[in-house]
Amino acid sequence: MSHLVTVSGEATIFQAADLHRTLLDALAQEEALRVDLSQITEFDCSAAQILIWLTREGARLGRPVSLLSPGEPVRELLALIGLDAELTFEETAQ
Repeated sequence: MSHLVTVSGEATIFQAADLHRTLLDALAQEEALRVDLSQITEFDCSAAQILIWLTREGARLGRPVSLLSPGEPVRELLALIGLDAELTFEETAQ
């Protein structure tokens, strides 16, 4: 069974340590992880790095990670820095 983590508000360098810790703990405790990104209002390169790390670490551990419903801040930043093809997202019904 997968565990849902919702990331909301700002996901910037100022929240990076807390975000990393939250996702690391969830990944360590769950067989699979779903991360809802639909409520993010601000997103920067540090958060993008964390998502890339999370998907790679999940693959390394054999624990699937699904990134769900990225909003405009997430999509815009990833396109701007050329990482939009690096991450795969699933859309969910809101």
